[in-house]
Amino acid sequence: MNGQKGFTLIELLVVIAIIAVLMAILMPSLEKARRQGRRIACAGNLKSMGYACVMYGNDYDYQFPFCHMVKISNSGSYAIWNRRDNKDNGFVAHGLLYYHGLIKNPLVFYCPANRDPSIRFGEAHVPGEWQGVGGGWPETGRVPEDVPSHQQFVQSHYHYRSLWDGHRWRAMNSAKDGGGMAFMADVFTDPARGVQNHHKTGYNVAFADGHSEFVKDEDWDVENAANGTAYHVDHTLQDYVWKTFFDKVKKYPVAQ
Repeated sequence: MNGQKGFTLIELLVVIAIIAVLMAILMPSLEKARRQGRRIACAGNLKSMGYACVMYGNDYDYQFPFCHMVKISNSGSYAIWNRRDNKDNGFVAHGLLYYHGLIKNPLVFYCPANRDPSIRFGEAHVPGEWQGVGGGWPETGRVPEDVPSHQQFVQSHYHYRSLWDGHRWRAMNSAKDGGGMAFMADVFTDPARGVQNHHKTGYNVAFADGHSEFVKDEDWDVENAANGTAYHVDHTLQDYVWKTFFDKVKKYPVAQ
């Protein structure tokens, strides 16, 4: 006998039980940290696009990119490329920031907390997966060259805003509308998906002065505004949601 003593079976089971208890305590904290990390990364995406929109406006009389809803009825405001649009090589809304070189990495258009299987960065639309004709940015990174012929839209996870004056859509103008007006949020709404809350307790929102912030919505009031259904083509309701939940201004000027 060399005097050495190993673990008994009971001692080993006790150690395993302690490790299991510690894991049970730590796992919620780790998951919360991961969620917080995804939320911060999402806020960074919106901040990048906020700065890009400000730079775009500096070249276009303070006017942000038009949303494609201006020209195509019954279309959502989350597409960044549209096969039906003959202008700007098909790029629309916040996709124009990429087209003009103000956003270099298309991954910025995608929230890391979104888990929708029908739209993912690096995955084009697969026929038959869902009833729509949109999809994510192709893996090759080349748009429009590598967008499949059956895919009509390249879509983002972010909802882009054009202002509704009650009779027409128009682009936001940072000089006339003020820096407290929201122009993009990480809420996704369309007929196939309804309203999606990426971060459970609220939304990251980008504003016309280039900053972004987290707007709490723990009661899911944004989703309940339309009883959980999509409102991306309901002009009046969509305008109400932006003004009520996201804007930081009290006065809404109408462009002349």
